[in-house]
Amino acid sequence: MIAEVLESPRRKRSPAFGSSSRAERRLPIGWRLGLLILPVIFCLAHLTFGANQPAAALWFTAILGLSLVVVLASPLRRGLHDLRPTLPLAILFLAVVGAALWSLTPYTPGGAHPLYGWAGVGSGAASIDRGATVIEIVKLLGLAAAFVVGALQGGNRTRGQSTIEGLVWAGGVYAAVSLVTFLAGAQVAQGGGRLSGGFLSFNNGATVFGILVVLSLSVFLRAWKRTEGLSVSKRLTKTAVSLSCLSLTSVCLILTASRMGLVATAVALVVLLLWETASSRKGRAPVAIGAVLLLGVGVVLMFSGNDLLWTRVGGIDADVDVRGQILSAHWQAFLASPLFGYGLGSFDAINTQIMSGETVANLWVIRATHNVYLQWLEEAGIIGAVPMFLLVGIILTVAFVRSLGGQGKGLQRGLVCASLVVLVHGLTDYALQVPSIAGFWAFLLGIGYAFGQGRG
Repeated sequence: MIAEVLESPRRKRSPAFGSSSRAERRLPIGWRLGLLILPVIFCLAHLTFGANQPAAALWFTAILGLSLVVVLASPLRRGLHDLRPTLPLAILFLAVVGAALWSLTPYTPGGAHPLYGWAGVGSGAASIDRGATVIEIVKLLGLAAAFVVGALQGGNRTRGQSTIEGLVWAGGVYAAVSLVTFLAGAQVAQGGGRLSGGFLSFNNGATVFGILVVLSLSVFLRAWKRTEGLSVSKRLTKTAVSLSCLSLTSVCLILTASRMGLVATAVALVVLLLWETASSRKGRAPVAIGAVLLLGVGVVLMFSGNDLLWTRVGGIDADVDVRGQILSAHWQAFLASPLFGYGLGSFDAINTQIMSGETVANLWVIRATHNVYLQWLEEAGIIGAVPMFLLVGIILTVAFVRSLGGQGKGLQRGLVCASLVVLVHGLTDYALQVPSIAGFWAFLLGIGYAFGQGRG
C-alpha cells in the first residue's frame, strides 16, 4: 500500500504550494519567521518544565490546536490534498482515540474495573482514572494538530528545509540558555551537577538535546555540501551557525550525564553518518568533519574532569536492578488487564495499587514506568496501544522510503535518525510522557512524513 502511494503520479500543484521557481526557493523573511513560531514555542515549553503539569499541559495543547487553526487559515492549507497516504493514519488515530473513549464506559469486554464496585461509585468504567483519561484524549488531539502543522510546513521541500533549519537555530538558542542557567546555578532541577534543559528530569533534557544534535549534524552536512567549490574559510563561515548549534547541543547533551540518552544519540549519529556515507559518493568529507567534531567535543568533555558521567556509569548495576523491579511489577499489572489496560493517564493510580512491602521503596518515588512501550500497553491495553504503534510505524516507514536516494534527501535522513533517539531512549525512560517533548516529536514526525512531497 505504501509503495503504491509513493509511486503514484503526482498531481499538478499550484505555484503557491509546489512551485520550484527560484523565487520560492528563497523564502521571504516573513515566511521564515512564521515557520519559526512553533519551534520557538516548543523551546519555551521545554524551558518551563516541559509543560508537565495538568493545567500547563492543557494550555500547551490549546496552543497546538490554535497553531493548526492559524496554519489552516494561511496559504499552507493548500498542501492538504498533497499529503498521502492519509487514510491509514486517520483510521489508526481514530482507533486509538476510540479505544480511549471506550475505556470511559463499563461496556468493554472485561467490564468496569472492580475498584468501582469496592468503592460503590456508579456504574464504573474500564479506566480507573476517568478524569486523567479525558485529559490524555485532549492531549492526543493536540499531538495530532502538531503533526498536521509539521506535515504542512514540511510538504513543500523549500519550506521543510527552512523549518528544519529554524528548529536547529531555535535549538541552539535553547541550548545556550540552558547552559547559562546551568552554569549560573539557576536551573530548578538540582542534583549532582547535571544539566536539565528546563525539565525536572535530566534524562528528558537528554532526549531533546539528542534530537537537536542529530538535526544539527544533518543541517551542517547539507550546508557543507552546498558550498562545494568555495575556499575552506568561506565554507566554514557559511556553516558556522549549524556548527555552533551542533557544538552547543552536544555540550548540553553530555552535561545531562544521561547514560541511555548518550547511547541513544550515539546510535542515531552512527546510523546517520553511515547512511550519508553510503548515499553520497562525493559527500564523504563533510561526514568525516562532522564525525571528528562530535568525537572531539565528546572526548574533551568526558575526559576533562567530568567525573559525574563516569560515576553514573559505575553505578549502572544498581539502577538496572531498580528498573528491573519497576518493569516487572508493571508488566504483571499489564498482564492482569491486557486488552483495555487501566485507562490513559492512570499510571499513578496503577502504581499505588501494585505497591507491596518489597516494591514500595522503588515504586513510591516514580511517576512513569521508565519504558514508554510498556506504559502504553499498561494504560491503553493491546486494543489502544497496537494502533498507536502501527501509526508511528507507518509514518516512519513512509519517511524512510522517501529518504532513500542521494540528492536532496539528507535532511529527511536526519529526521528519521532523530526519531531513533526517541525510540531507543524510550526503552528506559519516559520522555514521551512530557507534553512538550511529545508535541515536539509529533511535529518532527509530520515534517518527515510529508517532506519531499512538494516540488519546491
